[in-house]
Amino acid sequence: LEFIFKADCMLHFGTHGSLEFMPGKQVGMSGSCYPDRLISVLPNLYYYAANNPSEATIAKRRAYASTISYLTPPADNAGLYKGLQELSELVKSYQGLRENEQRGATIVNSIIATARTCNLDKDITDLPEEDFDCKEIDIEERDNIVGKVYRRLMEIESRALPMGLHRIGVPPTAEESIATLVNIAQLDRPEEKIKGLPRIIAESIGRTPEELYRNSDRGILADVNKLQE
Repeated sequence: LEFIFKADCMLHFGTHGSLEFMPGKQVGMSGSCYPDRLISVLPNLYYYAANNPSEATIAKRRAYASTISYLTPPADNAGLYKGLQELSELVKSYQGLRENEQRGATIVNSIIATARTCNLDKDITDLPEEDFDCKEIDIEERDNIVGKVYRRLMEIESRALPMGLHRIGVPPTAEESIATLVNIAQLDRPEEKIKGLPRIIAESIGRTPEELYRNSDRGILADVNKLQE
């Protein structure tokens, strides 16, 4: 690259490459170290993800890189699809008919069957079998079953997924920026005495996020609904 192609510099895209992880010393590169022999004195401009500073340090130390940080891709909620969307609709139907002994129990039976079809029984270990008849249990027990399924659905739906790849020189759209900022605002930052949005909202109704999460994990439907709100 330096003496035959006569490159002025090397532009290194992506996180991470193999150059900085080649055999040789960890610090104080010498001519016997592979990174030193391969890069020589060629300037190494390295586009590196801003959320990975530890490995960027290795690139600087072992490959003589001048790193240029780029943002991680915007993130948004994963949402629901196919059977999971059907399951969410069944839960909403139950919320409106939960006090109807006949229809409420029938909907819970459908929720159990659909949850097992979607393999949620792998996550909800005490989910009843498909042949279980929810007419034999009271409304509180039915609420607990639905609450546990609903809690797992919320976890799947709210999981943050990257929206494509970062494009150099192309700023995120307003929608992408809002989605990313909402995800960031959910985090507590006690070192700077900043509360996340979930904590602020929970405290406004006299609760704590820990209490709501703990109760929703137990399947208490009312608190699962509050988390969704």
